[in-house]
Amino acid sequence: MRRVLPLSLFALPLAVLAQGPGGPGGPGGPGGPPPRIVLQALDTDHDGQLSLAEIAAASAGLLSLDVNHDDQLTSLEYLPNQADPKANNADETAQRLMALDKNGDGVLTRDEVPDRMAGIFARADKNSDGKITADELKSTAAKTAGPNGRVERGANITRMDPILSTLDADHDGVISAAEIAAAPAALKALDKDGDGTLSAAEIQMRQQTPADRATHFFEEWDTNKDGKVTIEEAPERMGPQFGQIDTNHDGGIDLQEATTYFANMPQQQRGPRPEGAPEGQRPDTPRN
Repeated sequence: MRRVLPLSLFALPLAVLAQGPGGPGGPGGPGGPPPRIVLQALDTDHDGQLSLAEIAAASAGLLSLDVNHDDQLTSLEYLPNQADPKANNADETAQRLMALDKNGDGVLTRDEVPDRMAGIFARADKNSDGKITADELKSTAAKTAGPNGRVERGANITRMDPILSTLDADHDGVISAAEIAAAPAALKALDKDGDGTLSAAEIQMRQQTPADRATHFFEEWDTNKDGKVTIEEAPERMGPQFGQIDTNHDGGIDLQEATTYFANMPQQQRGPRPEGAPEGQRPDTPRN
């Protein structure tokens, strides 16, 4: 039986965090968004909100995520795709793709891969010999399949989650020892109604704007940082639409073109509707 490979094998596994408790359809559940690891560590009774006692114990909760015991938290410890040692495994990705090797000669040729994988093929074929070896696939997977093993820095990775954004006071992407110690006081700033607790509404995820998504897209895919994403740099699933997104047809997608693309993306492509939200309202989650 022919194996069907997911479109996202080489797509960015964004740590797109979402609101609400766990369970089927919730964070970490079937069909749901990734879990909010920090919220899970703080919300010890798992009711989706933070009590006065849970806020007071926030520093201890955060330290429970400190896997390497260096008294700080990096994205490797608080983002779900990175915290999972099985996520974005380059060897496993290469092995799955090599299942397309129809003649069993140990390499993939262009006629063995579907058209939708043209971008992957171009990026992986480093020596331009028209063939992809398992080693070339592993190298490409390690660089583009995800951030596993690489510390992500900057405000972009925490700003959509109010808890992370508040804890990471200097917005450098690392929750330092001082920030961990100050966690209870920092979290109190989210208590808008002043009742001493943080309700689900007060700590719900912020929605990304098209400009946010375009900026993140460029951070990940504009590999030479020239202000444009070419067809060779773009994620393979964008290939069929590249010409439409590149409205001035100069061979590269600029920031404005990317922003327009995300602004015009059909609503149903932006992720599952939050529990209790009106029909048609969905979190503005990126698919880059």
